[in-house]
Amino acid sequence: MDASSRRRLLAAGALLPLDLLGAGELPGRAGRGSGAVSPSPDLLGHLDDRVARITADYERTPIAVTAARLRRQLPVVRSLLARDSLPPATRLRLHQVVGRLAALWATTRHDTGDTTGAAAAFGEAYQHAAEAGDATLMCWIRLWQSSLARKAGRPADAVGLAAAGRALVGPGTPAAARAAAIEARAHGALGARWKVHEAVGRAWSIVGSLTADQHGEPGFSIDTLHVLTLSELSAAAYVELGMPGAASVYTDAAIHQLDLAGATGLRSMARIAAATAAAGRRDLDHAVHLVDAALTISRDRPSSVIAGRARRFVGEARGYVGWHAALDDLDDRLRTWHAPRLTP
Repeated sequence: MDASSRRRLLAAGALLPLDLLGAGELPGRAGRGSGAVSPSPDLLGHLDDRVARITADYERTPIAVTAARLRRQLPVVRSLLARDSLPPATRLRLHQVVGRLAALWATTRHDTGDTTGAAAAFGEAYQHAAEAGDATLMCWIRLWQSSLARKAGRPADAVGLAAAGRALVGPGTPAAARAAAIEARAHGALGARWKVHEAVGRAWSIVGSLTADQHGEPGFSIDTLHVLTLSELSAAAYVELGMPGAASVYTDAAIHQLDLAGATGLRSMARIAAATAAAGRRDLDHAVHLVDAALTISRDRPSSVIAGRARRFVGEARGYVGWHAALDDLDDRLRTWHAPRLTP
């Protein structure tokens, strides 16, 4: 950012911490209060860039670090939105920024096991997304709410929320493909085999028509959907359905490529899905090795999602092979493998 841009930011009365603008870019804080000058285009563009950067870095950054950044930044951007006499276009852009930051905050809550906090934060995020007319974000939030409903033992509600998300976006978009994959997982929880097949097929049909920009990079994203991300989502749907062999079709092709991409969470989740398939084949040594590797990969970025899937693997594997020392060892490791705790 050049000196002229810095002066315009200061003139706009931006109430932003150093972390939000980047170290050294804001030597002081300008005027406070609801009557302050409207945020400048430079500031709005910078906010958009920050949201994009946090989103892109989400899966490669410890969850507690992301949460700490969001905890500092959300109140600041909310204060900008609370100002009087904002131009309508500026208010819409701020609603979008707050909506996306709140959705990211909700995801950190989910990933640390705080489902109540996640549900509340997703609700706030959806309100801002609706105000901004950000249909992609609205869909994305509905899909997270679908996942929360499924985990709470309400698979029919999960199907409905995924379908509601799909209805918000165009049929040939990354969001529509993601919605189909999440819908497949909800159908899997209901044991609806052919609906899972149909939804997974629909997701892959959409992804096959997307541009390179719409594919984006593997891993966490709101606006794009990479084929490797869809591979993991597809595998999860078949694990939910109780067809680990079908899941392995997707995991076996994706694990090596995910390792090259460095998408931490996806690397771990794909291995746990592959482990479930291996346990179903009674190849327990390989299965335990995969889960152990998944925990090692996410050691510096632990999450309740990885822990929950690993515990589910242990339970299902015991159903296949009964007592086994390797499963006991894995169970012991899981007892000390905790997601970071976040303050409200």
